[in-house]
Amino acid sequence: MTLQPYNAEKLDQLALRLFDLAAIMRSMANRARENQVDDLHLHDKKAQEWCVKLDHWAHKIETELDIQILQARAERRAMTTGQES
Repeated sequence: MTLQPYNAEKLDQLALRLFDLAAIMRSMANRARENQVDDLHLHDKKAQEWCVKLDHWAHKIETELDIQILQARAERRAMTTGQES
């Protein structure tokens, strides 16, 4: 795996891609409901595994972002405090 740098824009693009997939699934659910299709058979094992991994990944990345935010705040505070002395 290669680490890729992400800025807010790139995070938004990834989020929108995931939202697009979610919208497709919601549309399918609504169409199945409206047309009384109760037994659509899916091979979902891989998708369920990916969702678990994405969930874990997202929480891990969120924690890493929180740490970077705290570090950036501390650095700014230290610079401000150092300038006042």
